[in-house]
Amino acid sequence: MSASADSAASVPHLPPARDALQLILETALDAVVVMKSDGVVADWNDRATSMFGWSRDEAVGRTMADLIIPERYREAHSVGLQRYLRSRKGEVFGRRIELSGIRKNGEEFSVEISISPMQDGEHILFIGCLRDLTEHNALRLARAEVSRVTQRLAMGEMAASILHEISQPLAAIASNAGAGLRWLTRANPDLDEARAALRHIVNDCHRTREVIGAIRLMFRREHPVEALQNVNKLIDDVLILVRSDLEAQHISVRTELFDKLPQVPANLVQLRQVLVNLITNAVDAMSTVGGRPKVLRVKTEVDESSHVLITVEDSGVGIDPKNISRIFDPFFTTKPHGMGMGLSICCSIIESHGGRLSVSPGQPHGSIFHVLLPTDPPT
Repeated sequence: MSASADSAASVPHLPPARDALQLILETALDAVVVMKSDGVVADWNDRATSMFGWSRDEAVGRTMADLIIPERYREAHSVGLQRYLRSRKGEVFGRRIELSGIRKNGEEFSVEISISPMQDGEHILFIGCLRDLTEHNALRLARAEVSRVTQRLAMGEMAASILHEISQPLAAIASNAGAGLRWLTRANPDLDEARAALRHIVNDCHRTREVIGAIRLMFRREHPVEALQNVNKLIDDVLILVRSDLEAQHISVRTELFDKLPQVPANLVQLRQVLVNLITNAVDAMSTVGGRPKVLRVKTEVDESSHVLITVEDSGVGIDPKNISRIFDPFFTTKPHGMGMGLSICCSIIESHGGRLSVSPGQPHGSIFHVLLPTDPPT
């Protein structure tokens, strides 16, 4: 092929000396446009045709700016080209930049382009490799929207968890205050019982303050503080928090807590959130059960790998076997009004502590959640 004709009306061809360039044109996965120093298209591969809509015969010999550059950018393109021809310096060469392109039908779209100059005897050719970013940008926007939705749902789930943690000690305060008043207003006031009710109120106030303080820590930017935690004590505290729910549902609690259980390095707020979530889910799972006992079993032990194992078992409706593999997936829920983030967040928390959260069917009813935590800090 010959490149001797510089007229815009002629159709220049690449000479045999540029077989390598011709090979690039034919095999490149991206659109490739070859432009002469006067801004005229010297060649154009099939992928450029697919991208811009102009066939090779329509494009070759015409000014490139008129074909693929939006009108508002054409003057800047011309100025940059002339500057390079004078100084042999160009800011766009050797870089991948994102620009706007225009198709034959007038549609503008984002395109990534890399331009390299090539000396061709006394002439200069500019080789542009272009990639349509339409789908890439659409995917990026979709992912950003999913991220925003995930954050909103996670905050909703977090708010529900916070509300639950605060409402429990507040309900206990109200209950104990009522009990104290009843003991004091009797014909023969029982001061011992009234004092006991007041002590419960004080303890519940301390617990509420701890919950609020923990929530404040949760939203700080610092890395969550981990310390050695007494899992058995934490379970007792959580069972006190959900006591009113357990009593309202007439659920019996059976604990089997290993006396010599080693402490585990964990963030107190996060581990408590996991236990509250698992036990609350167990209560929900038993809310529709009738005709058989409602039993919540919580057990701690040391497994064969010297990890602390916590099991939370309910006698509820259980998890459909077809859903059990998806139960920890974000947005998956079996609750009519659930958001599907609670167990996903719990799983992330346990994994961030170097542990594992899993579930298995209960026998003959219900589900068993297993929390496995290392006794050494995660590396």
